[in-house]
Amino acid sequence: MNRTLLATVVALLVVRTAAAADFATEMMDATFKFFHPDSTATCFLVRREAPDTAYYLVTAAHTVERTKGETAVLVLREAKPDGSYTRHDLAIAIRHGDKPLWVRHAKQDVAVLRLAGPLPMAVAGLPLARLADEARLRAAAVHICSPLFVLTYPERFEANGAGFPVARCGIFASPPLLPVPTHPTFLGNFTTFAGDSGAPAFIDDTAGHPLVVGIVIAQHHQEEHLKNEYEDRVIRRPLGLGTILHAQYVRETIAAAAQAPAATAPATNK
Repeated sequence: MNRTLLATVVALLVVRTAAAADFATEMMDATFKFFHPDSTATCFLVRREAPDTAYYLVTAAHTVERTKGETAVLVLREAKPDGSYTRHDLAIAIRHGDKPLWVRHAKQDVAVLRLAGPLPMAVAGLPLARLADEARLRAAAVHICSPLFVLTYPERFEANGAGFPVARCGIFASPPLLPVPTHPTFLGNFTTFAGDSGAPAFIDDTAGHPLVVGIVIAQHHQEEHLKNEYEDRVIRRPLGLGTILHAQYVRETIAAAAQAPAATAPATNK
């Protein structure tokens, strides 16, 4: 093979690799199911720059607070040579006795669990730089009706047996977004279910990477109270709206978790 042909082949391989590393796949590779019989949630893993080697598990605070006991299950995925994936249900310590091992934001519904020990397989952690602060969000110039994406596990549902999340899309449904301290949350127009809490809400940063703009923390619904001679019941109808907490608060909680004592390490495969 001459040098010109070899250079052409290498260039094609580089282009194909770059094309495969799209922003949604990068986000998906860092998003996982985090569950317990009492509660279920979506989480994603974040990595800080060296020399910090820990993973930071990000989810909604109310989900871990409602989870009883000392462990919850993190569903990891291991890629196989044939392109398929093996599922691994990993028990993660979330409490030591009655003491929570996660760090909760002082004011907002976000919790971060620092995984100081090694994971049993290679896992993609999202670089901290992929989380938007106010300056990055302002530069992204998003506005009402801008596209918005989420990866979730609605009602414990999984995309397949390997434990992949389900991709969904919507739009930014409420103005204004900024400043963050004045408007800590905003709305996205997608129907939110139990299990979506902690899910990353993200956009394309136009450079082939995701920009996480927030995490899902609540759903909205309309309640109808029906009462007659034979029954008294409440019907809840989803409004197709989710509340999203700005990623700035995720960054703040990760910074706090990094300063806390090494809180937790993976336990055992289930």
